[in-house]
Amino acid sequence: MRSDWPAENILLALLCERPMHGYELAQTVKNDAGLRAIWRIERSEVYFLLRKLLRLGYVIEHAEEPGDGPRRVIYAPTPGGKAALEAWLSSPEKYPRNLRTALLARVYLALRRDPALAMQLIDAQKEQLLDWLSQEKDRTFDEEIVALVHRFRAAQVQAMVLALDDLGRLAAGQADARAQALKQTGTPS
Repeated sequence: MRSDWPAENILLALLCERPMHGYELAQTVKNDAGLRAIWRIERSEVYFLLRKLLRLGYVIEHAEEPGDGPRRVIYAPTPGGKAALEAWLSSPEKYPRNLRTALLARVYLALRRDPALAMQLIDAQKEQLLDWLSQEKDRTFDEEIVALVHRFRAAQVQAMVLALDDLGRLAAGQADARAQALKQTGTPS
């Protein structure tokens, strides 16, 4: 799924963690402090995005929750949906304007899935941003407003590079903790 905005990818990632119905998905998004800090998805948007994911073939109607209340369809990812999510989670954000939203959503969801995946994403993103900054420093602009916009964006990218260092330390700490927990339980990594 190639989208500048992470909303449908957030829902797909949560469904890859476990199948859910729309209301439960909306509540999960609403109650997750990390997701709320990055992106807001209203309940009505959840249902719109679920229909989009169905049309794309990324989710299926897996089951129906039993009961006398309103019909609640439980959605689950398809193999194509899992592959699309994997591609999204492992690819750096190409547009600096989307760093605060799309990139942070990717890193957060990658951390939930596997801190090592998050570390790979962070490294790839940092390399891409440093390349962008290197190219940007040599650019000249005829109009002052355009030059100001690019200087502003470069300052944001520099700040994100520093933030990626912090995120990298967080991911490394989580990866170490996960490895220690696996070692203690005797579970192979």
